[in-house]
Amino acid sequence: MPYVVNHPVKIHFQQIGEGPPLVLQHGFSDSISGWYEAGWVKRLGRHFRLIMIDARGHGFSDKPHAPDAYNLSHRVDDVLTVIDTLGLERVHFLGYSMGGWIGLGLARKTPHRLLSLTLGGIHPYGQDMSPYRRGVAHGMDDWAKLVQQATGGRMPDSTLQRIRANDPQALAAAVANDRPAFKGAWSQLRFPCLLFAGTHDPLLPQMERFAHELPEARLVRIEDADHTQAFFEPARLAPAILEFLQPSKGHV
Repeated sequence: MPYVVNHPVKIHFQQIGEGPPLVLQHGFSDSISGWYEAGWVKRLGRHFRLIMIDARGHGFSDKPHAPDAYNLSHRVDDVLTVIDTLGLERVHFLGYSMGGWIGLGLARKTPHRLLSLTLGGIHPYGQDMSPYRRGVAHGMDDWAKLVQQATGGRMPDSTLQRIRANDPQALAAAVANDRPAFKGAWSQLRFPCLLFAGTHDPLLPQMERFAHELPEARLVRIEDADHTQAFFEPARLAPAILEFLQPSKGHV
């Protein structure tokens, strides 16, 4: 099982497929397994070298219990440590929700390491994380029920079991602090950006604002999906992502 160590947290990652390198970073309380279960690996793995990372506090990565361990700078360095270890100078990046937040941090800290940026369900204007704090306060069984309700009951049993298996102290530490707004304009980014969100995602208005601020951005709206459901729509999203990343191969 491949790991890297980032002072001193062990970060688990996996690779599959061949082609241009595409880093996949999952959302809160998820793991690498989510990319498989939702169908992303099946649809994108034929076209890219997928590099999937278990964020600290999740999956098979270490799970510190101190909130300071989850500062965005540490999470960004986790990704950089993985791609440095693999000898990659530049990568495509796809992140959902919390994973998109990490992608924003990469774009700020090391824009020269990104070939493109694809972000779902995230914006750079700060976020109150108290709903997540309340959600995990009573344990993983209650949190799993909330996530299942958010998907309209369409979540596989394997996903629910995996969510229940999370370390509640690690997840509580990961959302102990609100996400501050990024400072400065985004107009300096010089690589293409794709944003996506469900039309029922409460973050959509901020993402529409963000799309207008980016010089090379496109926003894809997933009809009748909320924040959680959008991740489970690779059948609708993957063609747009593939067309964005490889315009000559606009199908999956």
